[in-house]
Amino acid sequence: MKELDERLDHEEAVDSPSSPETLSVWGLAWPSILNNILFAFVSIVALKAVGALGTEAVAAVGTGQRIFFFLQAVLMATATGTHALVARAIGANKPNEAAEVTLLSTIVAIFFGVSSALIFWIFGEEIIGAFGLDELSRKLAVDYLQISLSFVPGFAIMFIVGASLRAAGDVITPLIINLIVNIINVFLLIALVNGQFGFEALGVIGAAYAWGISFTIGSILSIAIWISNKIVIPMPSMKFYTFERLKQLIIISVPAGIESVIFNFGLLAYFWIISIYGNEPIAAYNVAINILMISFMIGHGFSIAGATLTGQYLGAENPVEARRSGWKSARLTVFSMTLVGIIIALFSKPISGYFIDDQEVIRLTVIFLWIFALIQPLMGIEFSLGGALRGAGDTKSPLIITMIGLICFRLVFAFLFLILNMPVEVVFASLIADYLAKGILFTLRFKSGRWVNALN
Repeated sequence: MKELDERLDHEEAVDSPSSPETLSVWGLAWPSILNNILFAFVSIVALKAVGALGTEAVAAVGTGQRIFFFLQAVLMATATGTHALVARAIGANKPNEAAEVTLLSTIVAIFFGVSSALIFWIFGEEIIGAFGLDELSRKLAVDYLQISLSFVPGFAIMFIVGASLRAAGDVITPLIINLIVNIINVFLLIALVNGQFGFEALGVIGAAYAWGISFTIGSILSIAIWISNKIVIPMPSMKFYTFERLKQLIIISVPAGIESVIFNFGLLAYFWIISIYGNEPIAAYNVAINILMISFMIGHGFSIAGATLTGQYLGAENPVEARRSGWKSARLTVFSMTLVGIIIALFSKPISGYFIDDQEVIRLTVIFLWIFALIQPLMGIEFSLGGALRGAGDTKSPLIITMIGLICFRLVFAFLFLILNMPVEVVFASLIADYLAKGILFTLRFKSGRWVNALN
């Protein structure tokens, strides 16, 4: 351990080994960023389509999505464990092991995804009722959520197979699949929400069907490509299940799952506080989040790159390069997200006005976007270094850091501002304390180097 620490402390003196193109931050990040931007574009199209139906529809879809993210947390947890184990297997030149991890993870994700979906289906109406929406918005939110839950198996398959391919360094195949899925999604959004191309106008539920059908097609494509044996991850043997492999997956995934649940619970609690101020702040929050999706997706792309590089280099027993790639990913993420955040803030009013014509919603959206522009560097640190830690199999420290930032800072300050009858704009500002704490703590954790031995 002492020898390893000395290597890490003197990493600048160590020459970087020659790496293949897949083992570079940009080589891994740009397809993921493009893929995420395509996803953000579809979200914007969906918001525009639903926005034409009125503030109630925007609030309903936003609420349904917030709740669905709880279920997505289960899949994200499994994907985190999958990513770490597949990346290590590929780094150690064990593609068959990577394939077996992928199959086991897919089965686990489908099982827990469907189980969670049933719970949300049964109690969805009661949960949505806690957000204080008016009667129309509440009904629309319930319909949107229940239809979305029906398509969970397909979403789980596409989610896990895509995560495995990215962990193996193949970021092009998921990009192509997602491009097809997004094209179908946009077509169905236009066709089903407002009734185009001879289809009946279904309104809010049309957006749910568009999302579900497109992801189901994506899952079919993912399985077909995998079966063809034309990707880096081969078809696994029937010995994919071992207790040790399942144990490793659980050890990594459970903290990630708890983190995702806490994160989404925190977002729901924060969303609930905002909802007390009325439909306009809820709509503004949803519009702003969808606009900022471009910046978030850039950060997520670098997070994937950092996780892949860290895992593969550790699998190849090269912790020095694993650490160096994490810092490089952090620098690129902070620069990219800050630049995009500034551009969005400078043009926040016309961008907001494109999505909705309610002047109060536009005013609140502009304020929210400026606050987010201020914290983009801190978010960049969370995305990049958090991704690198998870790729190394260290999912416990991101869990603790997320709890501290979200609960001890954001929610405490937001609830305090609510009790003091302060305006919703001040509640928005509680985000600054959250991301400042997380930015500092993620930096300290990664700098310590203790994450190198997370799976030992």
